Amino acid sequence: MRVCIATDDFLHVKRGHFGDARYYAAYERGERGEWRLAWIAENPYAGVHEHGGGEEGKRRRIYEMVSGCDIIVATFFGPGGREYMESRGLRVVTVSPGTTLLEALEASLGG
Repeated sequence: MRVCIATDDFLHVKRGHFGDARYYAAYERGERGEWRLAWIAENPYAGVHEHGGGEEGKRRRIYEMVSGCDIIVATFFGPGGREYMESRGLRVVTVSPGTTLLEALEASLGG
C-alpha cells in the first residue's frame, strides 16, 4: 500500500487544495507496520489556478504524478478534484488542518 500526502513543509498535511501543495510525499507501510518514505515529487503546478480542463487540465497532470499510490491525503480538494481522483481508482482521505504526516498516515488506514 502506498499513501501520498500533500505537504508544504514535510511536517503537516498542506492546508488547502491538494493540487496546490508544494510537494507530494509517498509512503509505504512495511511488514512490521512502520512507514517509510518511497518518493517525493515537487509539484510544478502549485499555485497555478487552472480548474477543470478535462483530461488535459491540471488534475490530469497531478494525477499522473501520484498515480503510483493507492491513497491520497489532503485537507481539501478543489471543485471536482476528489471525484476526479476517485474515478481513477484512488482512495481519497481528508483530514483536518494541522494534521501531522504521521497522523495522516494512520488516518489513511481507516476504512
